[in-house]
Amino acid sequence: MTDQAAQRVDTPSRQADVPAPFSVPQLSQAQLAEFRRDGFLLVDGLSTPEEIVSLRALYDRLFSERRGWDKGDLFDMIGRDDTAEGKGLAIPQLLWPSRYEPALPQTQLAASARSIAVQLLGPQIESILEHAIMKPPKGAATPWHQDDSFSHKGSRIVESISIWMPLQDVTVESGCMCYIRGSNLGPLYPHRSPNNDPRIHGLELVSPPDLTHCVAVPMRAGSAVIHHSRTIHGAGVNSGDQPRRAYVLGYGVKTGKRRLLRRDYSWNLEKQTAREDREIQSLSPLKRTVRKIKRFMHGQKF
Repeated sequence: MTDQAAQRVDTPSRQADVPAPFSVPQLSQAQLAEFRRDGFLLVDGLSTPEEIVSLRALYDRLFSERRGWDKGDLFDMIGRDDTAEGKGLAIPQLLWPSRYEPALPQTQLAASARSIAVQLLGPQIESILEHAIMKPPKGAATPWHQDDSFSHKGSRIVESISIWMPLQDVTVESGCMCYIRGSNLGPLYPHRSPNNDPRIHGLELVSPPDLTHCVAVPMRAGSAVIHHSRTIHGAGVNSGDQPRRAYVLGYGVKTGKRRLLRRDYSWNLEKQTAREDREIQSLSPLKRTVRKIKRFMHGQKF
């Protein structure tokens, strides 16, 4: 894959929470075509070294204080976390970290990511995902999967992307992202829970992908790799001696009700995770009851 540095345009501040002035990446027509063809795209210059250092300290604090554990926002991506109490997780993941650190959406990194999403999907985008992943030293590999596999019945998201932003340089040895080039143009393949254990939150392809067109994407801190929700991707083991930190923002475009997803995937219906149990228990009695009714109506196991 060609590592083209993004062109840059000066953008005046239009919101009180965005510093002014600063530059955001402007994608070229060649880059837009590359993303549509390959299903992923590397872009440089989303943030400054100074901001990355500040974000890294904030990020480490979120995980060291185990923010979001009781609400089910902090969990193990590829392992059971019913007895860990937020400690010793194989790959800790935190959903919606800005709930616990409101400064995150105010950063240049977040503003650059949203600008890229608008360029790829149009101005009608909606924020559909925010998560932080901390892969510890000697941490496990992230299994091959497609983000579309997590969709649920009633979803109106017709197209979505994830913008994966490391807070330190990432190499093949430290577990950089890997993609199957062109898989965004193919089908959604069958998935399952890792180790066929429905108590694990994550998903993996039932059959390993053909690695003929596999591309590893090492990158510098402050850069990002964007991938389509249909693109097959994973990440290797972090064989280094430092954590591999990644901040991920997802954006999507909704469609009309006639095109919504009309069924749940079997691999999601079988899920029985401690993460979701903690989330339900953190709700008010009324919301807890409504949530359980919805799970029953979707045919989810208890």
